Amino acid sequence: MCLTKVTVNLSTVFVVKEEIVTFSNLVLELTKFGLTKNQALIYLHLVDHKELRIQEIANLTGVPRSSIYESLKGLLEFGIAEEVIDANHKKIRAYPLSAIKHGLDEKLLHLQKLSRDLEVLEKSLSLKNPTTAEITKLRYYKGRSGARQLYWNTLKTNETVYVYSDWGRGRYVGKKFYETFVAESRIKKIKENVLINLTPETKLSIKTFTYPGSPISRTRLEDIRVLDSKKVLIKGDSIIYGNVYAQVYLKNIEISGFEIESQQFAETQRAIFKTLWDTATPVTAYLD
Repeated sequence: MCLTKVTVNLSTVFVVKEEIVTFSNLVLELTKFGLTKNQALIYLHLVDHKELRIQEIANLTGVPRSSIYESLKGLLEFGIAEEVIDANHKKIRAYPLSAIKHGLDEKLLHLQKLSRDLEVLEKSLSLKNPTTAEITKLRYYKGRSGARQLYWNTLKTNETVYVYSDWGRGRYVGKKFYETFVAESRIKKIKENVLINLTPETKLSIKTFTYPGSPISRTRLEDIRVLDSKKVLIKGDSIIYGNVYAQVYLKNIEISGFEIESQQFAETQRAIFKTLWDTATPVTAYLD
């Protein structure tokens, strides 16, 4: 959605695909996608100003601060806004509106649970065909919904999940989805070993959000180790579980990933991971 702000007779309007649309009409259009009137109003001001502090939002919209926090919670869950810490101030930044299609969390989570139940039912009713058991399968995923599905697929295994992680995946797939994903991981007692490149931001995040106290972490401190980025640079997430090797590239809404389903390939990648794991340093050695 491309907005161009102009002023005509002291009335603020936007140009959308060469058509003039009033601010109030845009608010109405956004409510069709599940946003409240306050959320739509706040979002349009964020688009106009790129990023704003809470008080600035209150001044521009006339919405009480108490209502702003509740509205922002919804925008964050939709995936069309994020919190940015700048020095001692917290600002809110808008994401492109195209991300809203990935923010319908309730329907998505419901479908994912149905998909999981269907897989269990399918396994109980079908026979494995020995002639196709070793066929390599390649699946591609795109966008936030694709990344969510890729992570959700890791819940299929009862074995340890091995992860090379750029850390902070929750901010890309949505907080509400990730909390549900973590809760489901704990119910299934999923264990994962994670290799990371340590940065000041990652260190702070690990100290703040750790299992089991945080609802957005399924990784225990003792299951995180550090690799020197000069030797092994980790970008995005690479995940090994069962007979699957998966990768997901995370960058704002530019998200893409794939899965290779191959027992032989997964075993090779798992062996490489375990070798690096033995040489890596426990993250606890870097925490104050």
